[in-house]
Amino acid sequence: MTTTLRPILFILLATAFAACNNKPETPVVTQTEISKQLVNEHFRYLNDHDLKSLVAQYADKAKITTTDWDGESVGQQGADQIFHQLFYVSPDAKYLVDNMINTDSTVVVEYDIIGLKEKAGSPIRYDVRNASIFKIKGNKIVSEATYSNSRLYHNR
Repeated sequence: MTTTLRPILFILLATAFAACNNKPETPVVTQTEISKQLVNEHFRYLNDHDLKSLVAQYADKAKITTTDWDGESVGQQGADQIFHQLFYVSPDAKYLVDNMINTDSTVVVEYDIIGLKEKAGSPIRYDVRNASIFKIKGNKIVSEATYSNSRLYHNR
């Protein structure tokens, strides 16, 4: 009887050993989660005025439009020009996100920008309401359209 139990015992031990060596599967990260993380980082970089990290988020042929600028900027070079100028005009600007709608590869963000800007030699406080629509592919921004309503500038 011991000879018939040995193969069974061997199979049980081999199965237990194999089960111990199996690593748990890594959780699948969805495109929705990747998009949300990328946009959260985007606003953190904006608030930190981290131009290098901000620009690196854009794809080479990303299309960037905004109601504050004429025309369309393209890629990392276009993003660099836009954000360099924004940081220069208002070096203390803060971007306060209050609503985000995330649908896989498109993220819509509503936010306020508050800060100081020079006007006639003296700084004035401003608060403007914006909405941006980000299209994301992989882990890069492939397009961004930002809309500002100049009537919602609240100069103080």
